[in-house]
Amino acid sequence: MAQDPPAAPPSEMDKLRELFQSSQAKVVFTPPDHFQAVGQVDLPIPGQEGTRIFADRLDMFFDKQLLIAEGNVAFTGPEGRISAERVEFNLGTGTAAFFEAIGIVSVPNANPAEFANQDPDVYFYGARVDKLGPKKYRITRGGFSTCVQPTPRWEVTTRSIDLNLDDYALARSAVLRVKGVPLLYLPAIYYPLQEDQRSTGFLMPTYGTSTVRGGSLSNAFFWAISRSQDATFFHDWFTRAGQGVGSEYRYVANAGSSGEVRLYRFSQREGQLTTGTQTNVVPEATSYQVRGSMVHSLGPGVSVRGRVDYASDLITQQIYQQSVYQASNPIRNVEGSFAGAWGALSANALYQRTEVFSSRSSSSLSGSTPRLSSAIAPTRLFGLPLYGSVNGEYAYLPYQSLTDGRVTSDNSLARFDLAPTLRVPLSSLSYLSLNSTAAYRTTYFDRSRDQAGNPSDEPIGRSYFSFRSDVVGPVLTKIWDTPDNESVDRMKHVIEPTFSIDHVTDITNATRVPSLSHISDVVVGGSTRLTYGLNNRFLYRQRPTGTSRGSSQEFLTIGIQQTYYTNPEASRWDYQYLVSTSRVRPVDLSPVALTMRFAPNTAVSANSRLEYDVSGLGLQTVSLGGSVNTGAMTANATYSRVVYTPSSKTSVLAVSDTMRFLQGRASGTYSLSWDLARSYVVSQSMTASYLAQCCGLQVEFQQYNFQDLGFPINADRRFNFGFVLAGLGTFSNFFGAFGGQP
Repeated sequence: MAQDPPAAPPSEMDKLRELFQSSQAKVVFTPPDHFQAVGQVDLPIPGQEGTRIFADRLDMFFDKQLLIAEGNVAFTGPEGRISAERVEFNLGTGTAAFFEAIGIVSVPNANPAEFANQDPDVYFYGARVDKLGPKKYRITRGGFSTCVQPTPRWEVTTRSIDLNLDDYALARSAVLRVKGVPLLYLPAIYYPLQEDQRSTGFLMPTYGTSTVRGGSLSNAFFWAISRSQDATFFHDWFTRAGQGVGSEYRYVANAGSSGEVRLYRFSQREGQLTTGTQTNVVPEATSYQVRGSMVHSLGPGVSVRGRVDYASDLITQQIYQQSVYQASNPIRNVEGSFAGAWGALSANALYQRTEVFSSRSSSSLSGSTPRLSSAIAPTRLFGLPLYGSVNGEYAYLPYQSLTDGRVTSDNSLARFDLAPTLRVPLSSLSYLSLNSTAAYRTTYFDRSRDQAGNPSDEPIGRSYFSFRSDVVGPVLTKIWDTPDNESVDRMKHVIEPTFSIDHVTDITNATRVPSLSHISDVVVGGSTRLTYGLNNRFLYRQRPTGTSRGSSQEFLTIGIQQTYYTNPEASRWDYQYLVSTSRVRPVDLSPVALTMRFAPNTAVSANSRLEYDVSGLGLQTVSLGGSVNTGAMTANATYSRVVYTPSSKTSVLAVSDTMRFLQGRASGTYSLSWDLARSYVVSQSMTASYLAQCCGLQVEFQQYNFQDLGFPINADRRFNFGFVLAGLGTFSNFFGAFGGQP
């Protein structure tokens, strides 16, 4: 028996007819295909999931698939909300036109502090808003802002805007207005709306002033090339100094491979730069700067690395850098390395060239060009408690003094080194550790020193044996409960005596071995060092709470040690002590070194090191440091005092403090470096920022005074300020304003 075919599923238009007929608003049907709803119309839009329309009057022409809404129209969906006086919606193409419209969309992954910790929304309006497709709109004769005030603190008005949600907004003929006053005209502006905030476009400019450079204006353009690479192009203009252009490229190839490089060209204008009573004539010149780093994984255990920090002219590196670190470290550095590990075998190849300037024309060159090394990690031998290892290395070690790029002295040399080692652990007791090591080292140098101590091209070899034993213990431990303490369950005190003996056999030709103090490879033969000390460690265990067993925390560590030398010359090359290489005369007893670290919790820590010279200088080294991090405040302080001779000493204090207020919307940072021995401030800086609901301001002041570092311009005062527009953000210039962070 024949059956009727199944009924076709209702179309979207059929569903819409049913919605009209079931609507609570007054519905009028005009044949053949026109429905009109009047009243509080509330209907979902067919084919537009999660989208609804509200209006006082709604006309639906089913034959044209055209929906027209008028009177208090509101169009809501996952993308946001648009209100308009009139809407024409084509259900067939999914396009629409909104007249006299105002809307709101959310900014994905925005910084809540920029929006006063409120919803990160963008408000827009226009005489006409066209919906061109899914998540795509065009605004005509309108504008946008992130401010909710009736008169926005800032807004961008424009002839037209192409708005691509989850991508970008492109505004043409844009005018930036502050409190309704036109401030800046831009022919085009990109506004990022992507989830990762990486949209191509111009970044906000940074303004500043300096006693050396004059007024400054820094601009940048960001290019989001792909998800794994981007580029930024810079332009800096200084009223007194000149102008520069640069670019930065960043990429991530995979989890273990990434890199970045910055290139900068500075066109320097001729002029006189005066700081205090000092005047310097700076000639017209063009300088370059290259900075970059990269790391690439070539497979399991194999990687290559590279780094470059090069400035063609010290003026650029020292005068114009606003990073205090860069301004006070005039270094050219180029290096690359290859490292691999295969079981117990490892190998490394390094090329490193470092040039350090003491003045604009004088510098010293050092490094490894190249350094090839390999090693076999400690391996157990013959099934016995005996472990053997081998280290081998070839290196060419440049060491030159240069004036205006010309070599004035050259102590460079090549070195081949081989050192097999045997280690024997002699104790298996938990409270006593005893390890002994025997090593043989032979070194070949392609240069030496003659009888008068002058450099010679005659090669030489150096060989010696060394023996070392380290003892820790017997370790004494005391544990006690703290029943009256609400947070601490128990405490522990550990006392660890330490003792080591290190002997180096005689080196017969030591006077002819080239000096390698610049690479810390000075060996004093025929010497024995006895080092003895005592460590005290205090720990507590938190009281268990709920399912937590309670963690242990070492909150106080106190250690003391001293070394006795059978050959006093060895005291000048003992790197366990801070001033060993600066000793005027050798001694048989090292300073008494006292170290302490105090960390009662994760927010507070303090450390100190004192070295008391028993040979007459008294308290020779004092190093104190501490930090506090409570979330709302981060503070660090360090103090260092070193006495080299009764008439030569240094004393430096460095502090920094960052305070955060109003849930992170306001912050301030102060840092200071003070040379107490010579009674002047080396550098200080102050940075403050305030973020209102939709905009903010950043201000930075810097002052430095490098009196004794041989800089062409040894002092300057800088002032920078920048605007932060919520969602648009800001950026820092190439020379490191605001810490060089965007």
